[in-house]
Amino acid sequence: MQKDSWGDADLAAALFARLGAQVPHDILREGEADELIRRIPDREQCLLKVVELCGEPASPRRLYLVALAYSWLGKDYAAQAARYAEAYLHTAGWDALPSDVRDEDGIIVHHAMSQRAAVLVNLANAQESLGQEEKALFHFMEAYRLEPYNAMDAIRAADLICKLRGRREALDFLKQQKLSPYYEPTVYRDRFGKMCRNDLFQQMLNAALLKMSGRMKPREVNL
Repeated sequence: MQKDSWGDADLAAALFARLGAQVPHDILREGEADELIRRIPDREQCLLKVVELCGEPASPRRLYLVALAYSWLGKDYAAQAARYAEAYLHTAGWDALPSDVRDEDGIIVHHAMSQRAAVLVNLANAQESLGQEEKALFHFMEAYRLEPYNAMDAIRAADLICKLRGRREALDFLKQQKLSPYYEPTVYRDRFGKMCRNDLFQQMLNAALLKMSGRMKPREVNL
């Protein structure tokens, strides 16, 4: 891997964390980060400072920070967000990001895959802003493949299918997701031993189905 040029990625990560990003960072640099925030009260300029501190990024850490910062900056920076997200996805990934496996509300989550899925979603969002709907659809589907318990990935994909191929195909796609094992509610015990029910996937999918079917003529709907 090519070495990064000038910059201070440690300070960039600390600054981004103080702005609210869940990124690994050196807590000893937080004081410097807070001073930067005092000197640069504009949030957009603070995010651009994160980018600046990463120099010309080549390492996974710097590519991740820059891609995420540009995604936070919104549609005006969609081209940069897409560029650096794609570059990051061609690396082995930032090894300091969470990579463990946890039970979260009855769902087994592989954090290495969910971290990658998050970058794919940011890439898809940027591509959609740039009018690259087919590419965005592909990356939403890739994110859904990595985190099949995340109904929102499927719903965002369905919205693009609707735009590209029509409501009927989008509705059919959503209906297929009712076959997912995550559609059935999961019963689990919380950390206090209380029995709980996780039906978030089902609720979100059903809401999306109702919304999508509401766009169609009654005779076309068969849920």
